[in-house]
Amino acid sequence: MSGHEAARVARDAATAKGDLYLKLSSMMCWDAVQHCQSLAGGGGGGAITTGSHGHVIRLTDKSISSASEMRQVPQGAFIGFFNVGTLVHAMIATGHGMAAGNKNACIALGSPVGWEILDLAGRLTWRGRGIAAGGRSLGVRYRRM
Repeated sequence: MSGHEAARVARDAATAKGDLYLKLSSMMCWDAVQHCQSLAGGGGGGAITTGSHGHVIRLTDKSISSASEMRQVPQGAFIGFFNVGTLVHAMIATGHGMAAGNKNACIALGSPVGWEILDLAGRLTWRGRGIAAGGRSLGVRYRRM
């Protein structure tokens, strides 16, 4: 199981715009991340919901509170965005502060639908222990693949 391989799967899907792009674009954000990890030999472990996600990300996982910390997140890591302890969005780290995801408009960056790669380090508004997005503060955490 390789984080580099999961990041490659995510990048290839976003750039090729083929069948995998369509599949990931039709999934919930966290299910799409888990699917990329699964294709790379990891992931799995059951369904993910806003209240049931401890098998992929927890509030005790490593936090990301700045652009420089985002640039250090390892490829293939599951990135979770939390609003007052509730998981509201997920992406997969593709390296150097970038991440791929679907339905990214909920973090005030990217499209409402469509698997895409975004520069989280450079384009998110980092404040305190997370980000400012759409008038709310979100905590950001990651777990290595």
